[in-house]
Amino acid sequence: MHRDPMKIMKYRKPVREATAQEVTELTQRRNNVCQDMFDDYTSGIMTEGHANELLHRDKFNLEAFEKDCHELYDQFMKAGYTKPTLFWLIQKTALVLSFLFLSVLCMRVAALSTSEEEKEYDGQLLLSMISTTPLSYILPGIFLGLFWHQSGFLMHDAEHHNLIGNERVNDILGWLYGTVFLGVNGAWWREEHREHHAMLNSFDDNGFKDPQMKEDIWVQHKHLIPFYGQELIHFLANFQHILFIPIIFFAGRIGIVLDSTLTERKFRAWTILGNVCHVLLHYAVLSQTDTPIRVYMAAACQFAVLSLQLLGNHHIKPWNNIHSASEGNFCVWQILCTQDFDTPIWFRWFYGGLNFHYSHHLFPTISREYFPLTTPHIRSLCEKHGLPFIEVGFVECVTGMVTNMNEVRKEFGKHGAGTLSLVYG
Repeated sequence: MHRDPMKIMKYRKPVREATAQEVTELTQRRNNVCQDMFDDYTSGIMTEGHANELLHRDKFNLEAFEKDCHELYDQFMKAGYTKPTLFWLIQKTALVLSFLFLSVLCMRVAALSTSEEEKEYDGQLLLSMISTTPLSYILPGIFLGLFWHQSGFLMHDAEHHNLIGNERVNDILGWLYGTVFLGVNGAWWREEHREHHAMLNSFDDNGFKDPQMKEDIWVQHKHLIPFYGQELIHFLANFQHILFIPIIFFAGRIGIVLDSTLTERKFRAWTILGNVCHVLLHYAVLSQTDTPIRVYMAAACQFAVLSLQLLGNHHIKPWNNIHSASEGNFCVWQILCTQDFDTPIWFRWFYGGLNFHYSHHLFPTISREYFPLTTPHIRSLCEKHGLPFIEVGFVECVTGMVTNMNEVRKEFGKHGAGTLSLVYG
């Protein structure tokens, strides 16, 4: 991934220089596409009530907006925001390992307490009660889930090549944090995530272009209804607003691990090695407790919070045809399809940069170490040009996703096919 766009542009040799009239016509057409995006945004299911308060078309000028975006990019580059500090990386790695240590410590304390009670009372009934108390597996599970949670964020940074200046070292760190620690294939994730950034919330005549926002068992936007023809989806869509949260909590962890393993695009020996290391690591960790399955399930439920965070930034945002999304303006489309999480300063670590998602999607080569510094500039950019800058709380975001599921379920009943259309037809 090139950090300097000019390294890419220098290889593109135009046939001839565009005339002034052609430039004007192209700019006008792109501006019209942006206006169509605004229309779709204001008519969206979740934004209908307050979109006009957030989007001010009269302030928007495409040429002025693009000029300000380039100036902001140059400002961030000169400030060195693409170069993370080693101290920051050490801090974040220490946080990841501390959660793994706390998980093992809680397991050992629970096992020690059980052993001591057995010696003192020699009562089988009491031993059974102590060894199965919820605290003995919920607390270790929460810490193990936080270990996965924070490892996932560092995998994300590494696969963006935002941890270390050397790309090969970043790939190795992505393998460590992702494949080994998290259990999610880092190389698979990198390939899909780059497409996610380039084709955010987009589709064409053949289906989804954004692989990471595609869902297999529910429909999250009315524009996506034509792509769901399976009868199973028609049945599940009847209850998708009810099943959404339980599926995330009880199947989300297993689903992403299997998906990253089974759908990798090419065989890599070191991916298999990483999977083996992940299994051995967690065998060693879970062998410290008498209830390994319960600890793992508790950790999987905690991991579901990460799944909701990942979905929350884009899930209820507009979807558009890839040609329209790319012909207008990349930054405009990224802004319309993104939102930040509103979090207190002391709790920012829990969101791993997702609370500053405008910064990440507009300037993906910037290290999240600097997101608190870049976000105020992006907020000012949006306000100046009449574009929405949305910050929502986590609970509000999850509530909005469930409400959106319910609204799309009704829309699917009117325009879909199969079981659901029979219910609503």
